Amino acid sequence: MHALLLVVALVVAIAAQGAYYGAGQRTVAVVLLLALLTALRARPWASDDALLPPVWASATFAGWAAVSAAVAGDITAALPVIALLGGVVVVLLAVRRLTLGQREALAAAVVTVGVLAAAIGWVGVAWRIIPWALADQGLWRAATTLTYANAAAGLLVPMALLAVARLAARPGVPAIAAACLLLIGAGATLSRGGALALVVGAAVLATLLSPGRTLRVAGPPTLGAVVALAGLVPSMAASSPPRPVLAAAALVVGVGVAVGAAHLPSRLLVLFLAAAVLAAGAVLAVGGRGSNAATVASTRLTIASPDRAAAARAALELAADRPLTGTGPGRAVLTWVQDSRRVTSRYAHNEYLQVLAELGFVGLALLIVLLASLARTIWWGRPHAPSTAIWAGAVAGLAALAVHSALDFLWHLPAIPLAGAVLAGLNLPTAIDQEGGTQPDRPSEKE
Repeated sequence: MHALLLVVALVVAIAAQGAYYGAGQRTVAVVLLLALLTALRARPWASDDALLPPVWASATFAGWAAVSAAVAGDITAALPVIALLGGVVVVLLAVRRLTLGQREALAAAVVTVGVLAAAIGWVGVAWRIIPWALADQGLWRAATTLTYANAAAGLLVPMALLAVARLAARPGVPAIAAACLLLIGAGATLSRGGALALVVGAAVLATLLSPGRTLRVAGPPTLGAVVALAGLVPSMAASSPPRPVLAAAALVVGVGVAVGAAHLPSRLLVLFLAAAVLAAGAVLAVGGRGSNAATVASTRLTIASPDRAAAARAALELAADRPLTGTGPGRAVLTWVQDSRRVTSRYAHNEYLQVLAELGFVGLALLIVLLASLARTIWWGRPHAPSTAIWAGAVAGLAALAVHSALDFLWHLPAIPLAGAVLAGLNLPTAIDQEGGTQPDRPSEKE
């Protein structure tokens, strides 16, 4: 029951614009509270729960947020931070109380939720449905129900890496299609931070699973995603009408390519890649909108981001003014001059600098301790994961999320940290093992 409630909480958070607003946050909090109560019925609170490094590190970080808020004159400002950390801890404790088989089912459920979110974003772009897709710099970008394209990538990329990794342990047409659709959804966001995070996550996955094995499982869904995204490009440029029929046809062909390529010998994947690239070019040619691809390339294939650079400098200036306690949670106001006008923003588009500005250097140090404790626990959690592949996929997904968090304000949409907490929980030491109970056999993996 608590696993089901975790999935419900994640669905509610994603559907409610990432739980960015108060109404969504309260609903998610109620569901998580129910998940905690049912989890504690399955196995009561024990000392090893409190001793779990991410738990006490989260409590310490939350305590400092309260101190920083009190120094700033409004201790209630720390409540959102405390609530978010509490939600993460609830997810970790609930997942700890699942057997290996239940964790495998939870991983499958998370992938399914991600596929639904990706499909909504794709539909938003193909038919230009607001707010599932939004126009930005002359391009329609998938935003899903989160209504923010970069945040959509922050959610979909870790799920895509988990879905790809699951193919190593659970191959099959549904799993291949799921991985392909998640990669399509992530690509439809046109997020540069998401693209970098995907590359980093893929490198981590290749390191943990071996490059050859990663190529075998990631190659087919990637090929299919290339074809499907080529058919979506003509609908992305705001200067031209959408082409939903072409996008739908390319989607069907792309998923078919992914499924077909999965049954090819590894040596033929390179040839199939060339064929997929040619197919993508043919799709663009049929779209008759070669300029659309150029528009996408000129707008998104660049590392220049003056707004983010200026916001980062403003955050560092705030930290220099109040180096110990920061401005207080949620009180950072970033200002700078750009093109002879004064710009004001609440977010640094870098969660680490955001913490530095709001909670000072002490807060940043405690955040590093929290992330390090989580990383260490997960790294040694391989025996507790449903399979080596899922362990690798979760690690790769969390690595991608950590990288992307330095480029966008992802933690301000609770759906994303909660999804990350689920990935982390899949690899935590199980409460059942520590009680001396038995676990079901680990699912077999096909090398």
